[in-house]
Amino acid sequence: MGSIPFKFRLIEGLRWWKGPTEVNRLVALILTLICAATAMAEPAQVIIIRHAEKPKDPGALHLSSAGRKRAKELARFFKEDDVLMRHGEPSALFATKETKNGGGQRTKETLEPLAKDLGIMIKTPYKSDDYLKLASHILGGKDYEGKTVIICWTHEFIPQLIGAFGIHPTPEKLDGSVYDRVYNIEFRDGKPELKITTQELKNSNAHHRKKRLK
Repeated sequence: MGSIPFKFRLIEGLRWWKGPTEVNRLVALILTLICAATAMAEPAQVIIIRHAEKPKDPGALHLSSAGRKRAKELARFFKEDDVLMRHGEPSALFATKETKNGGGQRTKETLEPLAKDLGIMIKTPYKSDDYLKLASHILGGKDYEGKTVIICWTHEFIPQLIGAFGIHPTPEKLDGSVYDRVYNIEFRDGKPELKITTQELKNSNAHHRKKRLK
């Protein structure tokens, strides 16, 4: 249960509580208040994408030319998608924290054109394997309540990150050659729902072909 957000663990744990009726009622009241407070801080939706294309050179640390092209078109892609923007433009952008050896830069590079278009900073507080901390931060952050948050992450940990927002079962890990998945998690009455979209660059004029996968 380590990947399940705190409020979901509380609800599940309550089902197993045994003891005097009065104690049960008191515990239920306390947990209900805690869960309600946590739910109030939930974002309207969390959109998760993988960083854009990388070079074939395994030692490369930055985006390839194709990756830079995709990154430049993210702003157009999101603005043209009414479903992804139904709760308004993103209020926060998150990418992985750069490692000591320079890894983790591609996620930030992918979001830079979008950040410039929106006029907001990219937050990079956590490394890619700290997905639980990131999910906890966003789910409990008043700054994101009722808003849209976009996360660009490394594909190795995207399934776990999605699971940390309460989605189970989680999607399969992306193949190394797949860069076009867009995972949209919406919160309805405190429950997360996942929809998957593809983003495909059609040509140099950056038209998009979008397909709902789920």
